[in-house]
Amino acid sequence: MGSSKHVTDKEIEEALNYVAQLISWYGDAYWPVFDRLEKELEERRSRAMRLNARLGCAERNKAPSYLS
Repeated sequence: MGSSKHVTDKEIEEALNYVAQLISWYGDAYWPVFDRLEKELEERRSRAMRLNARLGCAERNKAPSYLS
């Protein structure tokens, strides 16, 4: 079963810092974890930017309420 806890971007960034230290101390074995965390953070940010751009566009194109 999956966890219902929402992981924040800040938590992912903290995990990236921790895994970077693990790589520094113990070698390349932790690179897959680092890559996965970095990819997840980039995907989240990309989705947020795309959504915000679309919502901003929708707001600009919305007719004023007095015309409805």
